[in-house]
Amino acid sequence: MSVANVVSGIHKTILLGFLFVFSGLASANTGGLQVVKFCVWDPVGSSGPFISFLKQTKLKAIGWGVDLQLEAYTDEKVAANDFRSEICDAVFLTNILARDFVPFSAAFGAPGAIRSLDELKTLSATLNNPKARKFIVNDKYEVTGLFPIGEIYTFVRDKANVSISAISGKKVSILNGDIASSYFADVVGASQVNTSLATWGGQFNNGNVDVMFAPALAYNTFELYKGLGETGGIVDYNILYAVMQMVVNHERVPEGFGKDMRSHALSRFDELENTVKQARSEIPQNYWVKLDKTQLTEYENLSQKIRLSLRDEGAYEKKAVTILWKIRCKFNPSATECANPE
Repeated sequence: MSVANVVSGIHKTILLGFLFVFSGLASANTGGLQVVKFCVWDPVGSSGPFISFLKQTKLKAIGWGVDLQLEAYTDEKVAANDFRSEICDAVFLTNILARDFVPFSAAFGAPGAIRSLDELKTLSATLNNPKARKFIVNDKYEVTGLFPIGEIYTFVRDKANVSISAISGKKVSILNGDIASSYFADVVGASQVNTSLATWGGQFNNGNVDVMFAPALAYNTFELYKGLGETGGIVDYNILYAVMQMVVNHERVPEGFGKDMRSHALSRFDELENTVKQARSEIPQNYWVKLDKTQLTEYENLSQKIRLSLRDEGAYEKKAVTILWKIRCKFNPSATECANPE
């Protein structure tokens, strides 16, 4: 296997960015440890790099009295459905699907909600405060870890004009029914093309989609250079800093497991961020498209409009949007939204 293939495999696993089916009793005890069955979405499968990455977590969990059993899924929706059916006790998903279990976390995927790793670290630490438990628990489900997958960018098949108005009439990828992408398409007058992670990259590469939103990790993982070709580009504007989520059924795991896992995930942020930076460095410079001042303002204003409109419609919980706003303003107090909050 070539070095390039290994690197691409690592990127795919981290991105999709990015966990597992087990049969049997959900809380059986083995050797004094409580078994926690973890459905891990790993596009590479059971030999994927992310499973290897999580083996350190498995070892760490022994100290919490947990036998964390990892089983890989190559289909994220199947992993989510098996978790819902209690075939497994924990699951690792994109923010888009994780929000179905804990709606408070939907806002974590809002345009401009999280803009940097430092902001994500602050959010993760905040969620581990006992006072935040009421927000990250929904019925029997609990968010037990956020995992960084990097900045989300706009990939276009035609980089000649990347202004917002130029996207009108183009075909935009809507991954797993993402509400922000759908709202974006409606506002700019674009056509929506529903995709899943199984069809996401292919739709862009074969021309069925003109515009898609993805992290740098996707470039090699999904061979997006095929869709970019000679005329495509990547808008060098950070729509948001995206996360994957671990969600557990807290009725089927030991007390304190969620807090232990959130702390552990936070301790490994820099490790994951190094992979994100490496992925960006592998993208040829000629693909990056710099925005002029007018275009940048267009993107910023549209991100805020989508975020606040979906908040007002109830798609994003107001408390979550407010917490994220406070975190952004902590790191960038001179931002217009901090001086004139909406």
